[in-house]
Amino acid sequence: MEERIEVPFVRELCEDWTIHSYCPRCFATVADSSSAAKVKVAEDEHKCDPRLLEMVERFRKVSHLVSAA
Repeated sequence: MEERIEVPFVRELCEDWTIHSYCPRCFATVADSSSAAKVKVAEDEHKCDPRLLEMVERFRKVSHLVSAA
């Protein structure tokens, strides 16, 4: 049985005081808001797009091959 480890979302406070949140698994923007509560709701509702996960995995494989060369 595969164990799933929860990875926290990455948040950045922008110059205009909005909070930018993105998913560290699929790298999708989850929220851009001045309200921390709205960002939290968006993070709780986020589901990674399987197509993005596939693209990220391909990139990781290619990057590994290039960096190992």
